[in-house]
Amino acid sequence: MDRTHTAQPALVELAPYECWQLLEEPVPIARVVWTDGRSATIVPVNYAVAGGALWFQSSPGSRLARECNGRQVLVEIDSVDVTTRSGWSVIVAGVAQNVEADDVPNFLGELEVWPRGPRTTFVRVHPDEVTGRRLSPRH
Repeated sequence: MDRTHTAQPALVELAPYECWQLLEEPVPIARVVWTDGRSATIVPVNYAVAGGALWFQSSPGSRLARECNGRQVLVEIDSVDVTTRSGWSVIVAGVAQNVEADDVPNFLGELEVWPRGPRTTFVRVHPDEVTGRRLSPRH
């Protein structure tokens, strides 16, 4: 009977600077999570990193724009490689703030947003805490 040991992946905590490096990678989708005290809401968004913060766009009357402004949120970004059973996950905790167009970094005007329709409300999440973990295959 063959009892070949299959190596298990290792889970490693990431330093904040490593998390920010990963957020610069081309992973286009994040999930914004917030609660109203009774239930949690999760919304996928396209995002960008600029000025030490996460940015995304929304419609002016959207639930995201209305309910998150001034509220504590979590933003989770992940990347997974199923073949190698590796990947990473970063969580940014901070306050979401709707930002006037004049205060938005210039390049964010070109932020790709997948759903059709006007996305004229910019939201910045200034981080209070950035944490992450990497799942790496063991050799």
